Amino acid sequence: MRGAVKLFNLFGIPVYIHMTFLLLPVLFYINSGLKGVFVVLFVFSCVTLHELCHSLTARRFGIQVRGITLYPIGGVASITAYPQKPGQEFLIALAGPMFNVVFALLLFYPLYRILGPAALFKPSFTTWPRTIAYAFWINPSLALFNLLPAFPMDGGRILRAFLAKRVGFRKATRIAVGIGHFFALLFGFIGIMYGHFMLIIIAVFIYMAASSEEFQMELMEKIKEMHDEEGDIDSP
Repeated sequence: MRGAVKLFNLFGIPVYIHMTFLLLPVLFYINSGLKGVFVVLFVFSCVTLHELCHSLTARRFGIQVRGITLYPIGGVASITAYPQKPGQEFLIALAGPMFNVVFALLLFYPLYRILGPAALFKPSFTTWPRTIAYAFWINPSLALFNLLPAFPMDGGRILRAFLAKRVGFRKATRIAVGIGHFFALLFGFIGIMYGHFMLIIIAVFIYMAASSEEFQMELMEKIKEMHDEEGDIDSP
């Protein structure tokens, strides 16, 4: 993958890190020292496992996965085809956030006992216990953010799967893309208003990714229609 370096394989799936990702630990180290680097590594370990759950679920349905790539704004699992059924896309999209939720539930009580409520419920970079709490709360927050119906995020894919059962895959994609564009513009507006640079980047990524997926879907549908027409012509 261009601009990415392979780190390792997980269950036969290669995991790559994009060179731009290296900016994150550097920036967090400048701002918060080793505590900042710890948070980055923990969060992106969760992101990797999140994408792995997507990938393993896709493989279960016979869909090949080229790899997982980590970017500064998150991870992307590269699959080779669209799920054949809306139910499959629903399960693939849901697998990632469900990992974050289950992982948070498993960690909550041990951290509550070890760190204590004072540190767990007041996360910050001031002390190591509160830094660990900070990292912990980012994980379920990512799950909630991913479940927003902003296509092509997980929530947007779940929405498309729900709509596809009622209006078909093509129309469902167009609706989901339109909603994704709305959220992208909303994120961009909030990012500009409050000076949140990362949210602006996420907004641009969502808008471009949604548009790209709509283009790919339309292209695939056109090719399918051409093949169907050729089949009708060849038939006696």
